[in-house]
Amino acid sequence: MATEQPRPSAQAARDLLNEAGRLESASRTGASWPHIAMLLGLGAITSLGTLSLWFVGRFDESLVALPMISMLAWLGIFMVFMLVFGRSTKRGFGRRWMTFMMIWAALWIVGVLLASTVLSGQLWFAVLIAAALTVNSVVGAWLEARA
Repeated sequence: MATEQPRPSAQAARDLLNEAGRLESASRTGASWPHIAMLLGLGAITSLGTLSLWFVGRFDESLVALPMISMLAWLGIFMVFMLVFGRSTKRGFGRRWMTFMMIWAALWIVGVLLASTVLSGQLWFAVLIAAALTVNSVVGAWLEARA
């Protein structure tokens, strides 16, 4: 025969809900920092990489592997830290992350394609793409940190 558990009073139920809300808030306070670092790092390595690719194209195209390998190495470092230490995220993180990643991908693809074809050797374009990548990652990280 099952014994019936006593029901908590309305005040006890409110206290339990408040405690649950406090615990959730506390667990998410430090959330997303590995992801924020990843976004900032991605912006840094790709914006500086864009300028590096301009220098390589301007002076010695045979060195193109050097900035690409260093960018990939740092990307790997940032990704490992994000995956190992990124245990929780804030509400709405997935939507925000996808938005900034899609903007980053579009900027990077346009930057690499145009810088290697029609706008090859154009410093103004390399600086413009580097600045846009920087703004995207800083705004994304800032909004995530404030969320």
